[in-house]
Amino acid sequence: MKAIVFSTHGGPDVLKYTDALGPAVRPNEVLVRVKACALNHLDLWVRRGIAGVPIPLPHIPGSDVSGEIAQIGADVTTVRVGQKVVLAPGVTCGKSAAASSPTWAT
Repeated sequence: MKAIVFSTHGGPDVLKYTDALGPAVRPNEVLVRVKACALNHLDLWVRRGIAGVPIPLPHIPGSDVSGEIAQIGADVTTVRVGQKVVLAPGVTCGKSAAASSPTWAT
């Protein structure tokens, strides 16, 4: 897939448009086929680096996403492939430990 990626923190010059490996779906995760993506202030802070918050690198920014579920992990039972979804930082279903404590991983 094509993506904007950064491998070091800094200004806009660290952003590279390149080929990136598609993510592997773990048992409790879903893969979203992104139809639209927006950057917000969180993406700017992450690109610059946040003191005391480890950000796994390389990183693909894009905190606000809409699309549809392309694949579900073996343990996922609450959504289905093809379902339309919106992902936004700070919004949670409140039903799972993962939703209650999000990670910075892409």
